[in-house]
Amino acid sequence: MTAEITNWTAENVIAVMRELAANEDLPAHLVSGEIKGTDTVDTLGIDSLGGAFLIERLEELTGVLMPDDFLELEDDIATIAARLNELVAKGG
Repeated sequence: MTAEITNWTAENVIAVMRELAANEDLPAHLVSGEIKGTDTVDTLGIDSLGGAFLIERLEELTGVLMPDDFLELEDDIATIAARLNELVAKGG
């Protein structure tokens, strides 16, 4: 996963989630379990600490500081990808 992603998709976000799960920062079932773009943060079992790890990794990959309200429990992965694209386009 590199910072060179210019168009974030649900698949890109899922790849980041799998990476974090492999590093034990997100629930283990996310390493190889089925994840769809319509799955939400809540239904994937990502708690506030896991959300913080996800935001931190996305900031590292994009070089963009995420706002405090970037991630909500009801957000699905496709929404997260769309929000990332908006922030990257604005440069933060």
